[in-house]
Order: sequence, then C-alpha cells, then structure tokens
Amino acid sequence: MDNPTPPRKRASDAERHTAAKHLQEAFADGQLSMSEFDERSRALYAATYADELPALVEDLSPVAHAEREAAPSQTRVSGESGGSAFSLCVMGGTERTGQWLVAPTHTSITLMGGNALDLREARLASRETTIYALSIMGGIDIIVPEDVRVIDDGVGIMGGFGMEDHPSCTLSVAQLPADAPVIRVRGLALMGGVGITRAARGVRVR
Repeated sequence: MDNPTPPRKRASDAERHTAAKHLQEAFADGQLSMSEFDERSRALYAATYADELPALVEDLSPVAHAEREAAPSQTRVSGESGGSAFSLCVMGGTERTGQWLVAPTHTSITLMGGNALDLREARLASRETTIYALSIMGGIDIIVPEDVRVIDDGVGIMGGFGMEDHPSCTLSVAQLPADAPVIRVRGLALMGGVGITRAARGVRVR
C-alpha cells in the first residue's frame, strides 16, 4: 500500500521574514536589480506554502557581515534659514519631493485630499525637524531616508497614524549612526491616515 503524500505546510510569518531578510541583503549587495527585488518580494508575501519560498532565494549567495562602525548619515543638515514650512491640500493633492529645503517645523494639513512629503533627497534646516500632520478624511504620506531617527508621536481617531519600513531598507533602527538627524512627526488622523515610510534613496515607494 502506497504511503499517502504528506500535506503541504503553510508558510509562517517567521519563514517569510527570514526569506525577506535574505532578499534585502542580496539587493543591498548588488545581486538583485530593483525590478528583481520587487518581483521576488511580491511573490514572497503572496506565497501560501513554505515550499514556495526556497526558489526565491536559492540562487543568492550569502552576504558576509563585516564588523564595522555605522556609516555617517547621508542626510544633509544644511543649517540654512527658511525652508518649506507649510503644505495644504483641500480635495486635491500636493507633493514635495527632490532637493527641497525643509524648515525646522513643517505643518501639513489635508482635508479630503492627499499630501506627499518625500524627505529622502531634501535638505534639513535643523538637526531636529518636527512635522505636524493633520489629516481629516484624507491622507498624508511621509517618506523618510533610512538613516534618520524617526519619532512617531501621532494619534488616529477612526483612522490610522503609524510607521513602517519599505522592503528596500537595509539599515535597522538599532544600526542608526550616532549623528543621525531626528524627524519627529506629531499630529492627528481623523477618519483619515498619516503614514510614515522608511525607505532607501532612489527607490520608488508608491
């Protein structure tokens, strides 16, 4: 009598996390292009069974982890005066991206619309930047470089206010350099959302 085929095992979050870390390290090491990394990451999180994961990483070489001090932050603190201090959107959309100057305090307000603030190539007027975010039935997306220290200090009421790491991140919060600039995000999401994303430079997030 033939032995029955054992049932396939479903992938766990821990197994997905291990495979995702392997992909991130291979991407940072130059083994994967951005499109390959994106394709494999999507397949990884869409996988249902554990036996689907090995094929996504089996052709990747292990990445050596040399002992080294954290690299200085690449985010530029210019000390310039002025800078963008206000962004407002009412039933529409605004965007700040590229090489713009961020004032020490920036207030972003959206009402039934969307604001996008991308700080990855921006210059910071101060080593500590405070962003006040108010979203009412709308959304505010804040993208920050992975080498800054982010303090999330907001509240969501019938909405969401939180932070996440994009798959392109290779620097954990624990590995941040001692001189990392600080970006503090305060505010309120009322029937809307404020999302903060840590991401590598040069990567399309949305």
